[in-house]
Amino acid sequence: MNAFWLAQPMRIASVCWGDRMGKFNRRRLDETGRVLPLKSGAPRFGSAKGQAMLEFAFVSIFFLLLVFAVMEYGWLMFAQMNVQQAVDDGGRYASTGQNNGTSRIASIVTTIQNEIGVPGVNVAQNISICSTPSGGTTQTCYNSGLLIGNIGAAGAPNATVKISLTTPLPLITPLISQFFPGGGYSFTSSSTFKNEPFSPTSTD
Repeated sequence: MNAFWLAQPMRIASVCWGDRMGKFNRRRLDETGRVLPLKSGAPRFGSAKGQAMLEFAFVSIFFLLLVFAVMEYGWLMFAQMNVQQAVDDGGRYASTGQNNGTSRIASIVTTIQNEIGVPGVNVAQNISICSTPSGGTTQTCYNSGLLIGNIGAAGAPNATVKISLTTPLPLITPLISQFFPGGGYSFTSSSTFKNEPFSPTSTD
């Protein structure tokens, strides 16, 4: 009995040492057999999180640039279609020889201006109206308030008339406007028509 109880501390020590050796053996060893500390997952998680944030920043910039570009493109398309429609309506009005109590030129300018829904467009400062008489070659033009040639730039009956309106349009997004000279986009809308055989007294 005494020998049995004397042997118990040795068995307990052996079991404890075996557990420690099992844990030791589960650790990584290098080529020389030295024990390497177990790596923690925290640094790897932090690196992946930083990489994800960097990728998100790049993707966000590209996404916002794409969204703003689509918005600007839609705005420019609307503006160009609106101005072109106004110029066409002004041409149809001019071809009938009508006026609103002033000169035909002023009536055409007012008609076009009232048709335009794009803010900031000044028709009187950017319009050009040129007419060529039927069977003739001499042009009479009205350019932005300056009458060139004879009176009657809106054309006599059966004359061929061309109305052109150049529209400088500032862009609404500073990020996109940097890619355009002067931060804006300029386009020209024109309409060519032949006057109806109205009374010659309505020439101007």
